[in-house]
Amino acid sequence: MSTEFAAALGALFIINILGWLTPGPNMLVIISAATNNGRKAGFMTALGVGFGGVIWASLAVSGVVVLFEVFPNMVLILRLLGAAYLLWLGYNSLIAAHTGPSTSPNHPEGPQAGHTSFQNGFLVMMTNPKAAIYFGSILTAFIPQNAPLWMLVVIVIITTAQSTLQHFITASIFSTKRVSNWFQKTKQGMQRLFGSLYIILGLGVAYDAYKRL
Repeated sequence: MSTEFAAALGALFIINILGWLTPGPNMLVIISAATNNGRKAGFMTALGVGFGGVIWASLAVSGVVVLFEVFPNMVLILRLLGAAYLLWLGYNSLIAAHTGPSTSPNHPEGPQAGHTSFQNGFLVMMTNPKAAIYFGSILTAFIPQNAPLWMLVVIVIITTAQSTLQHFITASIFSTKRVSNWFQKTKQGMQRLFGSLYIILGLGVAYDAYKRL
């Protein structure tokens, strides 16, 4: 392994950890799934976020993300879609808190629970404007110039695998028995909190998009 390649991986490893520890839509949707419906839902949501990361990383290293710089309206559309989806998740969480169902409509139990959780994680990741910024600028900034194809593939695999593993840790922590028992005692209040946070994030993204008009 070349020194340049090792340095790039080391830098991306640290940045991935810092990004993981910074609260945002990805972490919130995983915590919501894990606390509402348990570890499986949390893991499936984390897989959805991770799969979205693979797509973003692949687009970044292949240069497709450069289109966002050439056509800034594409970023605006992405921001508006992300805002709309976060607001929708927030609305559903608040409705669940008000009606008091056994599960949140964002993460229903039953055969479709895994699919729905994966879908939520994937859509939040793909409509997260921070993902476009991260993979389009930060990640590519640490990739060595004239890097061979194999190096690009390895970077995509390693960084997305690390990110997914970190999300698994989040899901594991928030689906433990202690956390789960505590959540069940305060479920409606926590659903209101999650709903409010989704809406705040959504409004923040929408306002940021408005400022860029």
